[in-house]
Amino acid sequence: MRGGGQSLTVRSRSGTVDVEGQMTYTNTDSSVVGRVTARDSTAIDDAGQASYQSTVIAWLPLGTAVTDADQIVVANQDSFLNGTYDIDAIQYTHSHLRIFLRGQRS
Repeated sequence: MRGGGQSLTVRSRSGTVDVEGQMTYTNTDSSVVGRVTARDSTAIDDAGQASYQSTVIAWLPLGTAVTDADQIVVANQDSFLNGTYDIDAIQYTHSHLRIFLRGQRS
């Protein structure tokens, strides 16, 4: 992937339910080199309204094992971008994976 230079973490979570019905998660983290950016939140679509699109987008190498149930952890980048994000959508291109992120959950 061209332009990648930031260390990002793909967090896979597996959940278990105990006898009381409480859900607990076990995280498995893997580090990848990619990049992440925030799009302009004031962008207006053709209808003249603020469009509903992911505001943070990550680019990961094609060989990265990632699903929409995983999370992306951004750390040591920028205080605005740092945090844990849920994956909204994954777009496959010929050169990289474009990951649309939502909801910083730090």
